[in-house]
Amino acid sequence: MSEIVTPQILHALWVCLVIAIASASVSMTITQTELFVPVRAFTEKLGHMTGYLFKCFYCMNHWVVIAGMVCYHPRVIVSDYILVDWIVSTFFTITLSSYISGFMFKVFLTAMAKKQKEQEMHQAKSQSQQ
Repeated sequence: MSEIVTPQILHALWVCLVIAIASASVSMTITQTELFVPVRAFTEKLGHMTGYLFKCFYCMNHWVVIAGMVCYHPRVIVSDYILVDWIVSTFFTITLSSYISGFMFKVFLTAMAKKQKEQEMHQAKSQSQQ
């Protein structure tokens, strides 16, 4: 009897999930944080497309996932067509990573809105005390 979910496929799913989480984190860190402002400024000077890549977490996410897939070669679908299996696994991982990036971006937006509200409340409080 043929198994639908083999240990090999479970391992590939785990590797895809780890690559997706790591790529979402790396992409958000490079494109959205103050730590990489000098790198983004430098890449902008290299050319429009290179600069855009370092500002777009969705775009950067694709390249980070592809790098992870080249290193680890997980195959979520196993058939006689290894290249097709790898491409499907890559886009599966990109999709997972995009959802994770979207969630992380929403968390960033919420944190920034909270910080802005705190600053507004502090300013209002200090103005009312004057």
